[in-house]
Amino acid sequence: PFGFCSMASASGEQPPVEVGSGLDVGSGLDEPVVATPTPAVPDGGGGGATLALSLVLPLVIAAAFFLLFRGRSKSRGDRVVLFGPMGAGKTALSLQLRFGRMTPTYSSLAKTVGRCDLGGGGANAVTLVDVPGSGRLRSQLLSEAASAAVLACVIDGSRLAPQCKEAAGALFDVLSLEAVQRRSPALLVVLSKSEARGAASPESARTLLEAEVQKVRLARTTMADTGGTGTKDIPGFGAAGFSFAQTRLTTQFVSASASTPQLDAVRSFVLKHVG
Repeated sequence: PFGFCSMASASGEQPPVEVGSGLDVGSGLDEPVVATPTPAVPDGGGGGATLALSLVLPLVIAAAFFLLFRGRSKSRGDRVVLFGPMGAGKTALSLQLRFGRMTPTYSSLAKTVGRCDLGGGGANAVTLVDVPGSGRLRSQLLSEAASAAVLACVIDGSRLAPQCKEAAGALFDVLSLEAVQRRSPALLVVLSKSEARGAASPESARTLLEAEVQKVRLARTTMADTGGTGTKDIPGFGAAGFSFAQTRLTTQFVSASASTPQLDAVRSFVLKHVG
């Protein structure tokens, strides 16, 4: 009842047939075509290993670079910077540490730099920098503090009140320095001349010095607010009072004497925090 329609074109060619249409071109009958899967050819595992290596190798290289630069960033170096008020005994301590003897000292306007072996045999050598205590040379102190492994603030323990008042300004400038905040060197406060009668204890020096640094903070921020200019501050405090325990720096107060000599606590702290 139905007429047969030829699928041949006028030129006698068969029209294209889409794969999977279900038509058998040869017979012209509507028969299903069963697709035969092509068997996988084993590659012996070489391709999989290459792919895995290409994925893992970049991760290994990235991890190696991360550990390398992380290790470098944690290296503090061996530079120890002595600073503090004039007449505090910095130079006497420096000479005793370097040469093991006392020599006459005088106030200077030039820093001194020298190698110092704290443990014998050269294995525990550090670079000792003695920065003058004059406020006019504060830029020298800040320049040295930026690369220090240990910051050693020296205060005359026999004249605690005036020495803490003078040292507070230098400590504020050092602790608010961006490079010090980033590198977090260790801070050692040395009470020199501990052999003197009435020399202050580390505990009393810590309490008084914290109070004096807080006074400097309030004075600097008040001047900045009044003048409408910004000022740097020691991070982490805001309106709270200053405390060495809340800084990012490992801090310790020790008594010392260049004349006795009594320097074991200084050597121990330095060797623990250099390198």
